[in-house]
Amino acid sequence: MADKKFWRCNVCNDIHYGVTGPEMCPTCQTSNAYVEATKEEALKVME
Repeated sequence: MADKKFWRCNVCNDIHYGVTGPEMCPTCQTSNAYVEATKEEALKVME
């Protein structure tokens, strides 16, 4: 099983935790907008 990672939408900064980023952002509806993020980056965005 693949390891889960943090993913950040490069349009609206929505954070997702999973094996891959979503195909479409549930917040801003942009397709293929997720990039891998570090845990520290994800926690800072979620503050």
